[in-house]
Amino acid sequence: MKIQSWFFYALRCADDTLYAGITTDLTRRVAQHNAGRGARYTAGRRPVTLVAAWRFSDRGAAQRAEARFRRLSRTRKLALIAQGLPFEGAPFCPRTCQSWTTGVSSAPARFCPRCGGLLETVVRPGDSRPRQVCTACGRVHYRNAKPCAGALVVRDGRVLLVKRAIQPFLGYWDIPGGFLEADELPQAGAIREVREETGLDVRLTGLLGFYVDHYSYGDEGDYCLNAYFLAQVVGGREHADDDAADLAWFALDELPEEIAFDHVRVVLADLGRWMEQT
Repeated sequence: MKIQSWFFYALRCADDTLYAGITTDLTRRVAQHNAGRGARYTAGRRPVTLVAAWRFSDRGAAQRAEARFRRLSRTRKLALIAQGLPFEGAPFCPRTCQSWTTGVSSAPARFCPRCGGLLETVVRPGDSRPRQVCTACGRVHYRNAKPCAGALVVRDGRVLLVKRAIQPFLGYWDIPGGFLEADELPQAGAIREVREETGLDVRLTGLLGFYVDHYSYGDEGDYCLNAYFLAQVVGGREHADDDAADLAWFALDELPEEIAFDHVRVVLADLGRWMEQT
């Protein structure tokens, strides 16, 4: 069974303006726009040309990306398109990508770690989820979320955020954190990531919660399970380092517009509710 994707796409209109929308079938949707049936805006600005597309796993994520893209300046929009950058955690789809014409994305070709046989994505009887199954030995290759940990460092009512120095979300603000080492507990990973990215030593004071998101860059991507802890500074020297280009303290009602990853906005909202109750 093939897995349907949602695309957020950008069109260049005949008057050189940009139009953004979402669809499951890029070829069909562009044809509708050029036939005058796509949108009122594009009907009077034909012909239109597809200049960018980003692939998402669900409609909600594509709609959120569309809303944020519309708020960007024209210069920023054109830079994303020209450089083929990921957007809102989703990979940019090059024109050679099969999914530009089919509107459907299959799981990346992988081989069974047990026997080396080819994996294919199917829905097995009695199961509600697509699974990667080895065509040779029948082994199911479960795609588990990768564990991550981070810390919400709060001081004087402000939370510490770092500006990402790497893709995805280069230049966006993020909570200090990252992927865990193979033998690392989430508490230790959160403390390590804060020290590496901000130079600060922190003491964890509690667990805020767990959050699932999708981490994508280029043609690679998978789900991640993020554990976020509350923390206080106990030492160190504040400076951006490792994967962080900058850092700053923000009041929760003055957060920057460019926040990395969908789940980070949810985490910060939960932090605000926690702070109101304490």
